[in-house]
Amino acid sequence: MSGIPLFSAQDLIKTFGVKTLFEGITFSISTEERVALIGPNGSGKSTLLKIIASVEEPDSGMVYPRRNLHCSYVPQEDKFEDSQTVTEVLINTLVKAGHEAYEVEHRVELALDDAGFKNKNAKVSSLSGGWKKRLAILRGLVLEPELLLLDEPTNHLDIEGVLWLESTLNKSSAAIVFVSHDRYFITRLATRVFEINRRYPRGYFSANGDYGDFLEARELYLDGLKQTQDTLANKVRREVAWLRKTARAQTTKSKHRTAEAIKLVDDFKNSQYVEKRAQLEFTSTNKKSKDLIKVENITKSMGHKTLFKDIEITLSPGVRLGIVGPNGSGKTTFVKTVLGDIKPDNGRVVIMPNLRINFFDQARKNLDKNVTLKRALAPSGGDSVIFNSKELHVASWAKRFLFSNEQLGVPVSSLSGGEQARLLLAQLMLQEADVILFDEPTNDLDIGTLEVLEESFCEFPGAIVLVTHDRYLLDRTATTVLGLSPSGGSFYASYSQWEETFQSEDSTYQESQIASLNMPPAVTNPKPIKAAPKLTHEEQKELKNIESKIAKAEKALEALNEQMAAKNQSGDVAAITQCCEDIAKQQKAIEALYSRWQELESK
Repeated sequence: MSGIPLFSAQDLIKTFGVKTLFEGITFSISTEERVALIGPNGSGKSTLLKIIASVEEPDSGMVYPRRNLHCSYVPQEDKFEDSQTVTEVLINTLVKAGHEAYEVEHRVELALDDAGFKNKNAKVSSLSGGWKKRLAILRGLVLEPELLLLDEPTNHLDIEGVLWLESTLNKSSAAIVFVSHDRYFITRLATRVFEINRRYPRGYFSANGDYGDFLEARELYLDGLKQTQDTLANKVRREVAWLRKTARAQTTKSKHRTAEAIKLVDDFKNSQYVEKRAQLEFTSTNKKSKDLIKVENITKSMGHKTLFKDIEITLSPGVRLGIVGPNGSGKTTFVKTVLGDIKPDNGRVVIMPNLRINFFDQARKNLDKNVTLKRALAPSGGDSVIFNSKELHVASWAKRFLFSNEQLGVPVSSLSGGEQARLLLAQLMLQEADVILFDEPTNDLDIGTLEVLEESFCEFPGAIVLVTHDRYLLDRTATTVLGLSPSGGSFYASYSQWEETFQSEDSTYQESQIASLNMPPAVTNPKPIKAAPKLTHEEQKELKNIESKIAKAEKALEALNEQMAAKNQSGDVAAITQCCEDIAKQQKAIEALYSRWQELESK
């Protein structure tokens, strides 16, 4: 890959308490790269980003930023002095970096215009979460860094804000490393995807390209890994059978083979990591009526603002209605109107008698933070729950949602955001329903859980109403999309169809900021992998020799690491920089060899 190395890391290890977040992480970042960091919750993505930003130190391993690297870091949590105006925030940021205030006023004004801030003297305390997030991102961008680090930058942004962010970052000349669970955001921005996950032998997997390219490369890699493990399993079976012939195994001549066999068994055990995913399944009462809920020409206004007008739809079994629109467009109000909590100004909502409606609330108001996890999972007070007419012990039930036995006694308030979201889903699964309304169910969930959630939506036999900023989830699951607007709201076949219409109608940034975006297909699935042709004679020779090439390349990398350690002692900055560049090149050569090996193996 082209570009000048900006940052390199070797064999990073980081622990949190008794838990190892990651170990053996080795990677580099070059100019022009936009790297998406993904992985399960708790895998250490945010921690790795902090290490790159020099906010935290690894427990072991080495980091090699380029000398005088200009880096900006935007954390998940936005911290401001609320008494400042948005203009003052950016000017003070630049002044602190050594710029004169009078020199940067115009730059700040242009940045705020580009981000859609109409009142540049607005106090930070008056901003919503979404506008504070825009300001935090601008604070990182206005410094014009060479390397921009973003931790969950789409958090709190509505769809309009995410589109602005995609356009802004695609125009930026900075190298970017970002943590995100937004798969469309990754697809539209990333030039490389780096996943931290213990399912891989090295603890991580990296692939060039967007999210679709990553999924393809990962599937090929995991297929090759499975073949390798199957081969190893066969060897282990043969060696175990041999070991059981104790008379032969105990001869002097066979001691070496005995030691090798035991090592082989250990290697096989270490290779058998199984990724854990939440098990989600929503149960229905299986009502056969076609008209579960009928929405008949409803209109609702707040003050002088019309939120939606003349909306008409019937929710039947199998219907999955996605609701989209900018913040303030009335999505939550529409859901409450369908629930019967709010009366429409005109029209009516007809709900089938004895209909069971469940509601997933993004505010988590119904989640008692003071009880233990065990009591929250089994609210009846016993040690078991009833799911699908079967009795399950609470420990087994907790395991379905990736909770350990040790966590059962901890209060809900001590759980992470992702754990609380999984707990809410667990509670929802215990309640049979005909209609489930989800208000932002994807907050704090990692990609693995999102994929399981998608499957559970599609398998639910009742009706679903879904309000979410997760565009990928909408395109994968919604059978119909309702785009709300003051003109009345319209129905679309997919999220992508609505977005195209929304962009063409929105005058704020349609020409300057969005026109350059490459739209993904309506449903971004991995491209089908065609059957590969058989190996040619030359490829067979290449495959035969590639393992030795990899071994040689890795040995050369070890030598470079030893040189780096020596040069660090000498303090020779020029030599350290050169060695850092050599290490980055050697890493990429090794990655290319592994990629080629996987390609040949797949044939």
